[in-house]
Amino acid sequence: MLDPALDSEGIGRSAFSEALDADWADRRAALEHRIAGAAILVVGAAGTIGSAAVRQLLAFAPGRLELIDIDENGLARLARDIRSRDLAPDARIGFNALDFGAAPGLGLVEAKAPFDLVFNFAAVKHVRSEKNVFTALHMIGVNVVAQRRFARHLARGRLAQRHFVVSTDKAADPASFMGATKLLMEHAVFAEAQDATAPKTSSARFANVAYSSGSLLESYLQRFAAGQALAAPRDTRRYFISAREAARICLIADEAAPGGRIAAPRFDPASGAVELSETAARFLEARGRRAVFVDAAPEAERWLALGGQDYPVLLTERDTSGEKTVEVFRGQGERVEAMGLASLELLAPARLDRAALERVLDRLADHASGALPTPTRAELARLIGELLPGFAHVAAELSLDDRV
Repeated sequence: MLDPALDSEGIGRSAFSEALDADWADRRAALEHRIAGAAILVVGAAGTIGSAAVRQLLAFAPGRLELIDIDENGLARLARDIRSRDLAPDARIGFNALDFGAAPGLGLVEAKAPFDLVFNFAAVKHVRSEKNVFTALHMIGVNVVAQRRFARHLARGRLAQRHFVVSTDKAADPASFMGATKLLMEHAVFAEAQDATAPKTSSARFANVAYSSGSLLESYLQRFAAGQALAAPRDTRRYFISAREAARICLIADEAAPGGRIAAPRFDPASGAVELSETAARFLEARGRRAVFVDAAPEAERWLALGGQDYPVLLTERDTSGEKTVEVFRGQGERVEAMGLASLELLAPARLDRAALERVLDRLADHASGALPTPTRAELARLIGELLPGFAHVAAELSLDDRV
């Protein structure tokens, strides 16, 4: 999906980008009608997608924005950026360093309600964050337990009209705990939205946001600046969108998707994806360097010592936990529906037994809180598999933290 003519974010134009631009133009009047003067809550506002969404929202002149993020430094950077660029001269904006699922965060939401729109971008998003049972339980606590608690809080208190939660391509037939937690999150928040007092709830899946925090492409910037070799896994294809495109997908999905549905890009990622080794080569080409692919760190060091135009890219094996060869958006049992858009389509979730969903979610919550003993990772996978029979965790001895 990358184009050799790189833009300012290091990614190129694509057929999907063009389609999304057209949809954004077509839905602009509807978005302005929904957002202008509205009271809006953004959770996870300091992250890559959350902050991009805040900037897109400000362009439509909301009446009030309440921002929540556990990252106080990220919130400070966002506040300085908004104020220095005068993005919202008239909007009232609250910057709140809080855990959205804990009592103080829930209390703030109730105190500042009602909200017309709620966007929730909070997540533990890296597969590398499931390296042991304790980090996997933390991931479950944030991505599932807290999201369920938050959705229930909105519904019972009648605190919002609309609720949007961001998901991921990894939720489709998940091969990692991270993907499984996002699929469970979708089911959990949709279940809470079935009550009459609940906000209309939708979601969106997409894949890699170029240069997002902690991403491979962001590591290119850091490694190149430090004079270190770049690295990429072999035989792995990914597609990339910009942070602005991700934010626009979320805003369009919130406006256009019916409740209980997931918006997803309308294209085959297998045909639109690019080899990760190629992303490294294009990154270097944009900086006047030529990629030299190597198999071992000593060889990379030799090329670095030589200097010049050639720059080493260390190719690693794709042998770590939870990795897929390419992204997919639709999982088993999910149905595709038309959305009337060029760039996005709707996914209707697979049907799950509500009693079984509540039972498994309650047990996961008890494990995450310590009310039940800490399970092994295999026991955790079996528990999730009781609800998601298609869950096939791709286990390996190595994690992404063991790679360059």
